[in-house]
Formats: sequence, structure tokens, C-alpha cells
Amino acid sequence: MKIENIEYPTISQSAMIPPALITLAASLCEHYGLAHQSGRVDTYLAGIRLFRIDGYRKYSPQMYEQGIVIIIQGRKIGHLNQYQFNYDPQQCLLVTTPYPIVCETFASFEQPLMGINIDFDITVISQLVTMIESQQQRRFNYEGSCGVATTGMTQHMYRSVEQLLEVLHDPLDAQVIGPSLIRQLFYYLLQSEQGYLLAQYCEQDSVLAKISAVIDYVQQHYDTKLHVHELAAMAGMSVSVFHKVFKQVVTDPPMQYIKKIRLNNAKTLMLQHGMAANVAAGQVGYESPTQFSCEFKRYFGLPPSKIHEHTGFIR
Repeated sequence: MKIENIEYPTISQSAMIPPALITLAASLCEHYGLAHQSGRVDTYLAGIRLFRIDGYRKYSPQMYEQGIVIIIQGRKIGHLNQYQFNYDPQQCLLVTTPYPIVCETFASFEQPLMGINIDFDITVISQLVTMIESQQQRRFNYEGSCGVATTGMTQHMYRSVEQLLEVLHDPLDAQVIGPSLIRQLFYYLLQSEQGYLLAQYCEQDSVLAKISAVIDYVQQHYDTKLHVHELAAMAGMSVSVFHKVFKQVVTDPPMQYIKKIRLNNAKTLMLQHGMAANVAAGQVGYESPTQFSCEFKRYFGLPPSKIHEHTGFIR
């Protein structure tokens, strides 16, 4: 299968990361109890999570929620079927719909990977899109590309992130000042090369928004029987058009995507809740434990019984 590299700015084209950001990220990890371990935690500001990984992680499927991933130190390589992309301190990742992405993480105990996840705020982004289109007398055009992309960080973005990391040390600062910094960051991202993805995510009648709505439904009902014709009707499309558009945005056909969602949720039930494989299989909609085990091993590269021995499932 041909691998397509998603274009992203080189270091010479991107702004250089301020050294203070790494110091702030390390301080924040200390503050939230992540200084000596890998993991991900909620911060004082809803919708923002801090993560740290202290060693190399080989390629493994990981579920990414909608939002922005900003890496302060370290780097990752992601594979989304035929697409390959790199993200690091010079380029952040935009994810417009929940994706199971196969990732390789480059980090060490001495230089751990550190970063933050920021959820989308559809109300704030929609307000900004309206203002930008009104002031600049233009509309954001969705180019029919994959719904995940990297975009180069700028000095304006770095300043917003630096201020955000500062206020996340204090619960009151985070609540009072944090939202304005997030709004500022969304504004700069809308002005970036991939800004149209954020804009189209918020436009109710856009193709991306319709597919996102279907995926939201799948996320809530993956444990039931789902039929493509019903999902297509939900999007207001014929089955053939829906299949084509869904694969264009998500890079997987609908039923393949649903299977990955089920397997990733089963993995979470086993890892985080200690659930037995056969029980987890039933919880996510599998009627046959044997089929579940076969598909789980094919997807994750190891049988369900070995999942607790694997350390690569931290974003």
C-alpha cells in the first residue's frame, strides 16, 4: 500500500520553541504528579489534559479524541492507513473526529515526551469563524481531505501555550484566564494552513460536520448493531456517497472504522477496568469471543490475554 506523507513545515519554516516552554512543561508535570511516570491527567481547566511519556513506544494503535495535540518535548510518527505524519514541538496535530491512529513515540527517561491535549469548543470556534469571515470577507473552504492534519506552530501560538502552561499551575488562574488563552489559540489555528478543518468542523451543513455527527453516534452506540444504510440516512446521503465521503474523511470504510472503535474500547475496559476478554468482547458488541480474539490479535499484534504486558498504550 502506498504511504502518503502529509506535508508539514520543516523546522526552518516554523517558529522555534521557546526554552521556557520545556521548563514550564516539566514544572507542570511535577505539579500534577507526572514527574516520575508516564501517564495523562486532567488539569484545572476542563478540556485540557497533560501527558508525559518517559520512554520509546513502538507502533501501537491508540484512540485519539477530537481536539488538538501540542507536544512540548519529544516527537511522534503517526500512521492512518495510507497517511503518515510527524508531529513534534514545531507542529501540532488537529484531530476533527475520533481516530484510532497507529503511533510511534520517541522519548527517553532523560528527555520525556511532554504535551497537552485541548478539546475543541464548538461555540468559541464558531464565533471566531464568523468574525474572521466577516472581517476578511472570505469563507473557509474544505478541500475534501483527511480529517486529521499537522500544522506549523508560530510564535503567536507558542506565546499562547506558554501563558496557558503558567496559569494551569493554579486552579483560580486556570478558570479565570485559561478560557481567553484557549480562544486566542483557536484564533491562531484558524489562521494557519489547516484552519479550514476547524472551521468546517463547526459548520453544521458541511461534509465534515455531518460525518462528525455520525461518528458521535457511533461512539455512543458502538456496542449495538449498526447498519451503513442507517448511518447514511443520518448524514442525509445515499449509501454510495456516504461510503465514499466517510472513507475520504476517516480513511476507513464505515464498518472497518466501527470495528476499530469496538476493539479500542475493549482494550480500555481490559486495561483500565480489569475486565476479562470475553466480558469486554460482549460489552463492545461482539457476539463471538473467538472472532473478537482473532480480530484483536490482528489489530493490536497480540492476543487479549497479553494486553496487560504491553506498555505502549499511553498517548
